[in-house]
Amino acid sequence: MVLSPLWDLFFALALTAKSTWYFREHPSSHGISKIRQTSFYLGIFLAIILLVGPVAHAAINIFWIHMVQHVGLMMLISPLIVLGSPIKVAVNSRYPRVRKIIIGIGGNLLIRQLFRPEVGFILFLAILIVTHFSPIADAGMVNPNIHEFELIMFLVGGFIYYYPVMSGNPQPFKVPYAARVLSLFAMMLPETMTGFFLYSGNKLLHEVPMSMAKTDGIADQHRGGSIMWAMGMLIDVIWISMAAYDWIENEKRVADADD
Repeated sequence: MVLSPLWDLFFALALTAKSTWYFREHPSSHGISKIRQTSFYLGIFLAIILLVGPVAHAAINIFWIHMVQHVGLMMLISPLIVLGSPIKVAVNSRYPRVRKIIIGIGGNLLIRQLFRPEVGFILFLAILIVTHFSPIADAGMVNPNIHEFELIMFLVGGFIYYYPVMSGNPQPFKVPYAARVLSLFAMMLPETMTGFFLYSGNKLLHEVPMSMAKTDGIADQHRGGSIMWAMGMLIDVIWISMAAYDWIENEKRVADADD
């Protein structure tokens, strides 16, 4: 399969526009720390690597590279961008039109419901299952456009899931710190089990290029599963640790206030 260069152009323009806007907002003036700003820019940089150029074009024919995209976009890049507090910046934007748009979106009842932690959890889990154990998973390996649609799903689904369980942005609903840690810990199970099933299974779950033998396709699937299994656990531990740290710090603040 061949990926249209229009997808490169689309992602390059979208990501460049997003990072340019963030930079021009002067995040420091909105109380965004340098660490959070670095997190945002790192997320955008990694997204460009995975969505524009050689990696993106190789991923439509090689499953393990597609899995690198999946893990990177859904489990690493999305939370990195959330940590950059882009919604906090947008709500306090220098540009009245940006403020009006983001406040209007935030005031929509249906959209607000998406940012309930339980809704984000279900959505994230559904995307995880649908893109690996359904006809969409197979279609994504034979149709480049469906493959790219999956990548957008990874980014959007990841952002919605991580938004309420990470600090730094305005929250439409109060989420207890314990619930944040529990959600992140619970999500580790389906993520790692998906990687395990891909790694241990001896049946192809997706189409392979005509030039690739079935045995090579299974080996490719095993590599992809091992990447998700190992990388998913490692990345999840980082986010769980951060959420636990926020919880501990909040308990200290509450204790100090009581004293």
